[in-house]
Amino acid sequence: MLHSIYFSPSGTTEKISGIIAGEFGGECAFHDITLDTLPEMVPGGDDLTLLAVPVYAGRVPALAAERLAGLKGNGSRAIVAVVYGNRDYDDALLELCYIAKGAGFDVVAAGAFIAEHCIYPKVAAHRPDAADAERIAEFVSQVRNALDSGRSLDIETVKGNRPYKKPAGVPLHPEADKDLCNDCGTCAGQCPVQAIDPENLRVTDGSKCIACCRCINVCPQKARRFGGVLYKMAGWKFVRDNARRLEPEWFV
Repeated sequence: MLHSIYFSPSGTTEKISGIIAGEFGGECAFHDITLDTLPEMVPGGDDLTLLAVPVYAGRVPALAAERLAGLKGNGSRAIVAVVYGNRDYDDALLELCYIAKGAGFDVVAAGAFIAEHCIYPKVAAHRPDAADAERIAEFVSQVRNALDSGRSLDIETVKGNRPYKKPAGVPLHPEADKDLCNDCGTCAGQCPVQAIDPENLRVTDGSKCIACCRCINVCPQKARRFGGVLYKMAGWKFVRDNARRLEPEWFV
């Protein structure tokens, strides 16, 4: 049994987790921890667990780290994956390896994969694509070989640094278009950090918002988006600086 556990506010990490799980085939249970901590799950001796998170400013999102740290791996095998928007995954993959190890998992492999940037979607637009799927298939093939031979990953070989880079917030927050918003409340109900006031859906609490794009992704009216002068100015530079295509990297 494969257990796929993912934190995926914008949906891209869930998508890549699905591609990985599809390559493994067989029975798979999907566990979305975007909104809630996973109820206690103790993997069996033959179970394999996939832990997948997006990269926020080069780190594992603090909320995801908190929820994953409560898992109990009990020595079962695991692979870890981070998903980033074509800039860099910095220390996130190494951090996730140590989170998995701290939760009691035996880490077999670690991979970093690219998806469309949720804040600046012109970067890595339409990824993961067919070429990414081919690379993921290659990754899974290598993981299978490691599992068959009983190998574990030497976490110290994974790209990243300890101590990890200092967490950085994003000074950008989605705004509601008053002409499109119909006050359905979906955004407030689906916000992982409760940054949207259910009584005033057009107000986002910047002290809570983690710019995860969940509200944009789930809004049925497409009424939420990033905007403003700062967004446009920062976006021009970010898109220019991250136009080259990066490829998945992994350690097995």
